[in-house]
Amino acid sequence: MTALKKLCTVVILTLAATFAFGQENCGSSIYGSDTVLAQKNEAMFNQYFKAKDYVQVYPYWVYLFENAPCASKRITFNGAFIAKKYLISLKKNNPEEYEARMSGIIDTILMTYDMRVKHWGDEYIVMAKKAVDMFKLRPDLRDSAMGLYALSVEKLGNKTEYKTPLYYMQAAITQHKIEKYSADSLFNLYFQLQDIISHNLKKGGKMKSKWVACDTNVTKMMRPYLNCEKITEYFKPQTDAEPENVELLKKVSNLLNVAKCNRDDYALEIAMKVYELKPSSEAALSIARAYKDNGNGAEAIKWYNKGVADVADDSIKADIYQTMAALEYKAGNVSSAKSYANKVLELNPNSGAAHLIIASSYAKSVSACTADGINGLSAYWAAVDRAVKAKTVDPSVEEQANKFIATYRAYFIKSEQAFFKNFPVAEGGTYTVPCLGVSTIVRFNK
Repeated sequence: MTALKKLCTVVILTLAATFAFGQENCGSSIYGSDTVLAQKNEAMFNQYFKAKDYVQVYPYWVYLFENAPCASKRITFNGAFIAKKYLISLKKNNPEEYEARMSGIIDTILMTYDMRVKHWGDEYIVMAKKAVDMFKLRPDLRDSAMGLYALSVEKLGNKTEYKTPLYYMQAAITQHKIEKYSADSLFNLYFQLQDIISHNLKKGGKMKSKWVACDTNVTKMMRPYLNCEKITEYFKPQTDAEPENVELLKKVSNLLNVAKCNRDDYALEIAMKVYELKPSSEAALSIARAYKDNGNGAEAIKWYNKGVADVADDSIKADIYQTMAALEYKAGNVSSAKSYANKVLELNPNSGAAHLIIASSYAKSVSACTADGINGLSAYWAAVDRAVKAKTVDPSVEEQANKFIATYRAYFIKSEQAFFKNFPVAEGGTYTVPCLGVSTIVRFNK
């Protein structure tokens, strides 16, 4: 009970202090010069606000905002929201009035933030909120909005609210696209915001999930602008200083992957550290990508095999097997390439790329298929069949498939040669290619 009494005392004192802060700037009465009229407007305001009827609430809100802004925190805290809802309604239902009143209502929206600071404080938190609406609603004031963002983040630092980095980054990218915000400034801002995000992620607590979402979205927006040099320059001192901080290492590994930096030694170094500290499918795949981009296909296959089994998403798993098939084919390991391509088709039967790998592996098998009595040329029939299958199920590979078909058809045995070699099946008949165990249709060149 004693602890409860203390808690209640703290809450009451805090509320009293906050209310007193507002009263200092409200004159002798929180209801202004006409208490009765203000209270009537407040009653109607509360009624419509609870009903979420923001069009009806607007005139009562205007009266209170102009004459009794301290009657309730809701008047200034929700003022911008109410005015924006009203503006949207005007645009939809009364375009002429919207055009006539738009500028004035936008000015009012921006003024609500100034009034909120005047009566309730939190200047730098409110400053960032004002910057959001200023940037969106008043394009002519975007430079000023960027200044508000910058000052808010500078003053609040790690106490910046979780939504601010997202809106600030979005605004900076917009300005960058019209050449009003340099690439270097964009990088500097991103890393400044990363410091704030990282602090709050480490802090944890009930807000962590919101900071995780913030981190994901900010990085997603920056994806087209990230480059390997900047990432390494910024993060390497941190990962060197905290070589066992798995959360930091995983974040850097993901960034390097997003920025397609897997060829860099730093990417492989980080991926290896992550796997050593916390082995996982994701970490193994990061190592595999680094080896692949460095041209070390054998090591890449090794690490892909360590990571692919635990991938839950079939489409992602199919893409990994396709990469493995391509690496093995490039290395001349035709049998392995075909095996991985078949794994792709188990997950995605309509993968034209996988069918083409198999078609190519058939064509590469000619020297092993000489039991057909025509120097293994029957393998080309099977190769063409598979290339036709590829473009049938996947039109995106049609051009490449047609090239394969034209190439393989040129190697079909001529009819007179087949005759002299006593090939046992006539043209148009069915034949099983001996080394492949694949049934095909006999075709001759004239």
